[in-house]
Amino acid sequence: MINPLGFALENFDAIGKYRGEEKNRPIDAEGSYVSRDDKMVKFRGARELGKFLAESPETSAALTQQLFQFAIKQPIRAYGSDRLEKLREDYVKNGYNFQRLAREIVVTAALPRPLAGE
Repeated sequence: MINPLGFALENFDAIGKYRGEEKNRPIDAEGSYVSRDDKMVKFRGARELGKFLAESPETSAALTQQLFQFAIKQPIRAYGSDRLEKLREDYVKNGYNFQRLAREIVVTAALPRPLAGE
């Protein structure tokens, strides 16, 4: 199965050199993505793909969750059902400051965990 997200990178060859055509035919660099809320997003080229990824809440949530798992070696849900969204919102609100996100993750893990049902 080919990932339609990657079609936006078709202008780049195997070694990363930009090209506008292949075998004298223009390259179609239109990609798409179906979001978790089932919306189809389309973009053309690497620049539009980058803009979509930078602005997508799914991207910042995935980064936050993966960094938490990597740093703490625990699932983020163990620290509260809303912890992922709170960390993600703080990350976005603070201009995507990665160092601050890492610090907030460590602080979250150092504080007592909420009891079940809290």
